[in-house]
Amino acid sequence: MGLIDLSMTIRPMWRWPIEKELLKDIASGDPYQVTATKMGMHAFTHIDTPLHIELGRESIETVDLERLCGSTAVIDLTPVSANQEIGADLLIKRGIHVLPGDIVLLKTCWDLSRDYTTKEYWLDAPHLNRDAAQWLSELSLKAVGFDFPQDYVIREIPDRHPSAEEMPTHDLLLRKGILLIEYLCNLDQIKTNRVDLYALPLKISGTEGACARVVAVED
Repeated sequence: MGLIDLSMTIRPMWRWPIEKELLKDIASGDPYQVTATKMGMHAFTHIDTPLHIELGRESIETVDLERLCGSTAVIDLTPVSANQEIGADLLIKRGIHVLPGDIVLLKTCWDLSRDYTTKEYWLDAPHLNRDAAQWLSELSLKAVGFDFPQDYVIREIPDRHPSAEEMPTHDLLLRKGILLIEYLCNLDQIKTNRVDLYALPLKISGTEGACARVVAVED
C-alpha cells in the first residue's frame, strides 16, 4: 500500500493572502512554539459544499465523510496543453471505468507544466466546458476532484469574482450536491485508474468549504 499526498503546501503567495504570526517562540525564550494563521477556506487544496453557491444548503461540518472517502475512479486526461478546453467526449472516452457512487479524480498533471505559485498556472490552465460538467453531473457521483483550475473564469479571480452560472462545475455539480475537491497536485504519482481517496476537511461550523488534506491510497 502506498500513500500519495495530493495536497498543495500552504505558503504565502500572490493569489491568497495569508497572515502567519509566531505567537510563542522557543528561540525568544518562550517554553514552546505557537503559530497563528489567518486565511480563506477556498485557498489551496480545499472542498466546496453547495452552500458555496446557494443559501440554505449544507455546510462543511455537516457533510458525511463517506462522501469524501472511498473508491475513486481516476480519469487520466494527459497530455493536456495550455488553455485546452476539455469536453465531454474526452471524459467519456477516458472514463469508461467510472461507477455510480464513485468519487472521480480528473488527472491532467497540470502542476508539472506550471508551478501553482505562479500566475501562469492559473492564466494558462486547461478547463472543462459545460458539456463536460454536465456529463459528470449525471453520473451519481459523491465528489469530483481536480488538479487544475477547472472552470475557465477561475483565472479571473481575484480581479473579478464570477457568478456560479459562469462556472460549469459549480453550477452543475454543486447544485446537485456533488462535492468539489479543488486544487489537487501530485496526481502524476498515481499509476492506476482506481484508488481509495481520503479528503478530510477542517470541521468548521457554518462554513461553505474548508481547506483539506487529501490522500490517495494505491495498492
